[in-house]
Amino acid sequence: MADLKKEIRNNFNGAVHYYHEHANLQKNIADRLAKALEPWQYSVPDGPILEIGAGTGFFTRHLQKMFKNRELIITDLSEEMVEFCREQFSETGNTTFRKLDAEKSGFEESRYALITGNYVSHWFKHPAQTLSKIATSLKPGGIFLISFPASESFSNWRQYCLDLGIPYTGNTLPDLEKVVIDLSMGPFQVDYYEDDMIETFSSVFDFFRHLKNLGSSTNFNNSSLSIKQLNLLNEYWLEQEKGRVKVQYHTAFIAAKRDLES
Repeated sequence: MADLKKEIRNNFNGAVHYYHEHANLQKNIADRLAKALEPWQYSVPDGPILEIGAGTGFFTRHLQKMFKNRELIITDLSEEMVEFCREQFSETGNTTFRKLDAEKSGFEESRYALITGNYVSHWFKHPAQTLSKIATSLKPGGIFLISFPASESFSNWRQYCLDLGIPYTGNTLPDLEKVVIDLSMGPFQVDYYEDDMIETFSSVFDFFRHLKNLGSSTNFNNSSLSIKQLNLLNEYWLEQEKGRVKVQYHTAFIAAKRDLES
C-alpha cells in the first residue's frame, strides 16, 4: 500500500491545475455537500473544523464563507494540492493548510466540531474502517459530513466489459451500506442520501485521458487493457449509447452526528 499511496500522491501532485479547471463533477458535489451543511451550520458545536482531502479547495471555499471565525484545518495527501489551497485562500489566523495521510494519522478523541471529506474516501484502502476511526475525533454533538463514489458507480462500464469478456479495470469503490453500518456502531446518528450523476465523453479514450489528467488514474489492481481491447470497448460503448460514452457515478452523501452524551 505504501507504493500505491505514493503513486496516488504523485498523480495528484502533477494534476493540480487541470483538476482545478476540469473536475466539474467534484466541484458540483462540493456545492451540493455545502447545501446539505447549511441546515446544520448553526448547530455545529464550538471547536476547530477539519477538512480531509481538500484537493484544490472546492469545498474549502464554502467552509471559509460559512465559518468565518472558526479555526479551519485544511488538509490533503498531496503537498501540491495543499500549496495550491494555501496560495488560493491565503493562510490566515484561523485557517491553516497541511499535508495529511488520513489513513496513517492518529486522530485525537473529541477534538473537532466538524469533519468533512468531499470525494476522498474511495482512495482509502479500508474506507469504512478509516472513516469510523476519523469519526471518533468528533466532539459530542459534532458532525461528520462526507461524499464519495459508491460501489454502484460505473455500472454500465462494468456491464459492457462483462458483455465483451474483457477485464473491468476500475477500482473497487466503497460499499455505502458497510460505511453506514460501521459508523452506526459508534455513538452516532447517521443519515445518508445517494443518487446518480452522469459525465459524457466523445470516446473511451477521452474518458480515460480525463481520469489521468485529473490525477485519478491510480489502479489498485494493476490491471490494464490492450489497444485491441480498448478499441473493442470504445466501439461497443458508443454503439450502446448512441455515439457517446456516458459514465455513471453513484454518489453517496453521509451526515453523522455524534451523540451529545458520548
